[in-house]
Amino acid sequence: MVVKNLDRFLVIIFLGVAILAAGCVSTMSQPRQAGDPEAAYQQHLKLAMHYIGAKNRDLARVHLEKAGQIDSGLARAQVSRLYNGYALLYQLELETELAEAHYRKAITSNKHDSMVRYNYAAFLFNQSRFKEALKQIQVASDDLGYGRRPQAFYIMGLCQSRLDKSEQALSSFEKATHLEPRFADPYLEIGEIYFGQQKYFNAKRVLDQYALLAQSTAKSLWLSVRLEGRLGNRDKASSQGLQLKNLFPYSKENVEYQKWLNR
Repeated sequence: MVVKNLDRFLVIIFLGVAILAAGCVSTMSQPRQAGDPEAAYQQHLKLAMHYIGAKNRDLARVHLEKAGQIDSGLARAQVSRLYNGYALLYQLELETELAEAHYRKAITSNKHDSMVRYNYAAFLFNQSRFKEALKQIQVASDDLGYGRRPQAFYIMGLCQSRLDKSEQALSSFEKATHLEPRFADPYLEIGEIYFGQQKYFNAKRVLDQYALLAQSTAKSLWLSVRLEGRLGNRDKASSQGLQLKNLFPYSKENVEYQKWLNR
């Protein structure tokens, strides 16, 4: 199975969407309340997203409530971002039903909001609702103007892998690397797929590319052990296995490695 470290994925996706949704908050100054209600609304949302990223639930709620109190005939697209903010806050509080209800409200308000679709897909993925997540992330990946299309294709590939659609997943991961060649994670997933297809030299090529872009993880080291073993490079397999044992002694990959040694 391609995805093994779900906890790491959840942290990356959740923190990524929260912080990136916030935009760049350079100051903590209070929004102007008079004269420009739309600017105040946007600033309250940015501050709320900043505090969600910092896991400060109380201040996030304060700014979401203040944004919700501003009545300036805001466009439905802007209203969707308020619902999105509440959804992220409720995720942080593990209120999954409330989070989902607000994602649905956000989509109803603006069905073309790719950021909301992306966040909702990550939410669904982390609940193992892969078919539903795939439907949502498809919308974001189809948006040619969406800034996180590489990450959207990555999530799409993860969903497809969990649904045993390895060829589709491979295509999605390759699309992610084409759009952003320095995005490391898809290379590792491609390597897993190639290894499963017994295309060991292809797997070696993309794993080497991953190693140029990111530090070793339990998953990458375990793949390297198996791959070097298949290629007959016993010394390299042992070296990678030793790193796995020393750096990630309590990982499930190390458990698998110990079984592999005793097979």
